[in-house]
Amino acid sequence: MKIIISSNKKALLKNITENIDTHYADSLATVLISKKEGSITLITGKPPLCSHCTFILDTSSTHVKDTQFSIDGSFAKQLPYYFSENGDIELSIHTLSSSATSIELIHKDTKSNENALRRCECVDVYQAHLTYLKESGQRPTSAVSKATVERVIYESTETMPFELFEMNVDKQHCKIQRDGDVEVVHFPDNLKLPTSIVLTEKITRKLDNLCKATDSDEIEVAQQGELLTFKTPETSVTYSLAGVEEFFAKKPLKFTNEKHVVVNFYGLKTEVRHCLAEYKTIKKADNALLYLSDNKAAIAFITPPYDFVHPITVTETCSKTKNSESLYSFSPKSLLGINIGDLTQAKSTRLDILKYENGERKLGVYFSLENKLPHRTIPIEKDESQLSHVLALLEELYQNQGDTNTQSIKQEVQKDLFAGVMEECDEY
Repeated sequence: MKIIISSNKKALLKNITENIDTHYADSLATVLISKKEGSITLITGKPPLCSHCTFILDTSSTHVKDTQFSIDGSFAKQLPYYFSENGDIELSIHTLSSSATSIELIHKDTKSNENALRRCECVDVYQAHLTYLKESGQRPTSAVSKATVERVIYESTETMPFELFEMNVDKQHCKIQRDGDVEVVHFPDNLKLPTSIVLTEKITRKLDNLCKATDSDEIEVAQQGELLTFKTPETSVTYSLAGVEEFFAKKPLKFTNEKHVVVNFYGLKTEVRHCLAEYKTIKKADNALLYLSDNKAAIAFITPPYDFVHPITVTETCSKTKNSESLYSFSPKSLLGINIGDLTQAKSTRLDILKYENGERKLGVYFSLENKLPHRTIPIEKDESQLSHVLALLEELYQNQGDTNTQSIKQEVQKDLFAGVMEECDEY
């Protein structure tokens, strides 16, 4: 029989075949062909971490009949790459009586411009794959709009790196595990999830691929213990959430608020972005300094041959220790990764220095002044080694500004005096 799958389904095929682990000698992919439905279903993976996808056959397919068999996983994994980007997937399946004996294709090798024949023997259908397909169809799921899933992907990507990331709809917070430690941050505003969801970085990337490959407006989600399944009308994919039970049991790290300041975050990011974009040495060093006092804030770069300092407008401060001055170092690239959704509010963004019980510090960024949990955090370290240097730069800046202001005042006074003299001359 001649089986043809439209080229626009290649992304879905890649999403399924990527799940094949060829490290296993007995890695198999299972193929189910339905004459009545005019479809071909591909099942991959080692149970219970399997995936499946059903493709409607192109009408140019011929001699289609009900058949089921399994093939070598390595051969199946290469299927998307044996055809040109815009070319349909064409497979020839040889049968004897009701059983498939081999599957073959013409590999259109674009690198050598020479085509190759690729044939693989078929084996008896892998029963565990059939069991997975049946159980997957019976598993209860929660339907989530594709737009909401894409928002989940965006939010989780913003918090990378992480080991496990939970969006808890009951507690309305996000729980993140990094290097074994757990912290909580504010739940994304206006995100309406029908059910809580836990992701790993790998699953987030796979889910992103699924969203790009499917035309469906909804994605169904099912979590059972350490298994997480995503389903669309065409496909289902199951991933491992190893360690999720321990993750649920872990208590978030407690922290104290060492410093609190409300600043023009847009101005801060503008300075950081400028210095990284225009100075390769600063970008390579990836080290910035944040100066905070009771009523002042500044961003500084002490990276030879450069000494830069830029005050940041402060609208509100709160420190347990009065008349205190502190200096912190952090990665400016990490700071640029924090997005303020509504830049009209960027003049009143709350920043907190959070000191955790394990001794680490983080810079917490709050999208609302009323929130109890930060929306984003980045690592930050107390670094007093350059404090006197930064203070000296600020003092020099303020003195120069003072001299400039004094000169401007003198010029204005001179203008007024000159105007007065001219008026007197006019009277005569």
